[in-house]
Amino acid sequence: MFVPAVERPWRDAWPSAARPGDGNAWVAGTCWLYCRRAGVAVLWVGSVTTPGAAGDVYACGPCIAELDHMVRVQVRGRDGCDNRPA
Repeated sequence: MFVPAVERPWRDAWPSAARPGDGNAWVAGTCWLYCRRAGVAVLWVGSVTTPGAAGDVYACGPCIAELDHMVRVQVRGRDGCDNRPA
């Protein structure tokens, strides 16, 4: 039986973060997020625009997971659900 996402707990409705080997277009490169490691599997996560240029942002699996965690914490706080575990 299908249960609409709105009726399921947020953990069941929110997909897990991308990670190497998940079928996405991972490439070897440099992580632009927290670790800034070079020569690791990275995934395009979006574009960035600065006053002088624009570029593509790539991130490794652990940094994508950290970003995902930060977003979930923000959403729970915004929605008044701070009592749920991360």
